[in-house]
Amino acid sequence: MKSLLNLGKCQARNFTEQIASISLCAMQYNILGYVKRFDSYETIGGLFADTTSGTKELSIVDKIWLLIIEVISSIAEQISADYDELMTSAINGSNHLKVLFEPYLKNGMTA
Repeated sequence: MKSLLNLGKCQARNFTEQIASISLCAMQYNILGYVKRFDSYETIGGLFADTTSGTKELSIVDKIWLLIIEVISSIAEQISADYDELMTSAINGSNHLKVLFEPYLKNGMTA
């Protein structure tokens, strides 16, 4: 308030003028605070939207792929088999799975 709104810079000799100057300065401060509050106000929803805008949601195919990985991994543990061999034979054994999940195998999306 002192530097930006000139609080205490009034050179009047009358007490009422000094009080008026301080009161006007306080009112200016309150008005500026009120305007700033509503101009730069951001809700929790806005913050949440900004935070989650950069995240990527998994597609259905990605979710299914992760489920298949989990099932194959669980089966491999149950029968004491190598996970990679079991996954390769499962995908290569079916032309449909091979075509569907070939991009994931190239990207290295395994457990």
